[in-house]
Amino acid sequence: VEYSQLMQSEGLKFIYEEARRQKPYCSMAINWCFQEPWPTAANNSLINWPNDPKPAYHQVAGSLRPVLASLRAPKFEWSEGERFTFDLFLLNDAYEQHDKLKIKVFLRYDNKETEVFTWDCPGAEPFENAQVPNIQFDLPQMNANLFTITLKAENHAEYNSSYTFVYKKK
Repeated sequence: VEYSQLMQSEGLKFIYEEARRQKPYCSMAINWCFQEPWPTAANNSLINWPNDPKPAYHQVAGSLRPVLASLRAPKFEWSEGERFTFDLFLLNDAYEQHDKLKIKVFLRYDNKETEVFTWDCPGAEPFENAQVPNIQFDLPQMNANLFTITLKAENHAEYNSSYTFVYKKK
């Protein structure tokens, strides 16, 4: 159950953030079932019956903040020694322009946290996104089967985001 909720949470977060990145060609993203009307063992709803928000609800809500640091990765599962690749964004769906800021990227695994990249983001015009494509680093050997990439915007903690991925040992 924990892993299926993790997959739902991360998957929906990626879908909603990707829809925002593709504006104006993508005008909306909606979930098939927002709230479950009766008891079920499994479903893609964000709120379980009778009125219990699932972890995915909170992830989707975080993806819909007006401004956030965002990551696009090509897959969810990564292997030992593989090169982790991603694109980094500042998504801005606010009426205000956002000035320059630093966004730091951290890799967290096995109770360690390492900074892997710093972006001097040029800022973003109202309803525009800023992007730095194709960032890469080699994944270290890990004991855990999950790792997290955290994006921290300097002086703007409200823009911070975190993404969990599956790690497979050789």
